[in-house]
Amino acid sequence: MGINRGSFGTKALVAAGLLVSCVGCVINAPSASPSKAVVPEESAQVPTPSVLVTAPPRPAPTSPAPVRHALTGPGTYTFTYQGAVGTIQVPANIKDPRLEPYGDYRRLAGARPITYLIAQVDNRSDDTINMYEVVVVTADGQQIEATPISDFIDTWRDSFAGENGSVKNYNLGIELSTSSSFDLYPGAKGTAFLGAKEPITTVKRVFVYPAGAFDRVEARRSK
Repeated sequence: MGINRGSFGTKALVAAGLLVSCVGCVINAPSASPSKAVVPEESAQVPTPSVLVTAPPRPAPTSPAPVRHALTGPGTYTFTYQGAVGTIQVPANIKDPRLEPYGDYRRLAGARPITYLIAQVDNRSDDTINMYEVVVVTADGQQIEATPISDFIDTWRDSFAGENGSVKNYNLGIELSTSSSFDLYPGAKGTAFLGAKEPITTVKRVFVYPAGAFDRVEARRSK
């Protein structure tokens, strides 16, 4: 029995030693305290900058863009229609030699002077161009209609009709009217002559009826 008590005492001492060792381990081990955010000393010392509210930069003042006005007044006007391109002299120079036959016949008939327009057309469209009418709007708002010169020739020719008329002059009017008729087929180029009863001294806008009374385009001054 004594041996057994001795063994028990030895075991108790051994256990006590282990406990002491473990206690020492616990004591020597770093304490498992909760993790905390470590603020660097430098960061802690920097004061929080104040927030400055500034207005957005204002754009530098710019001068307004110049307003471009369309050219007006007598000159050369250009138009396009379904691919066809044309220019019109509004009004034409009365001294243009191409106008002499019409001026001579007008004087022969004793008719009053008219204003001439000359159109050069390159028909790139699929329609026939006949230059049915050109309407000129003057600076004071007046509308002046210019129609094919053949309309005027036919009127002048009628002055030679009747018993006291001149057959020669009448027939001359027929020839001149026929040669002045304008029907420009697709792909062709030609010159059309038109006349207006009123003088054209100012021009604000020009409208063209290239292929009849329904289709209208506006011509812009190019020269």
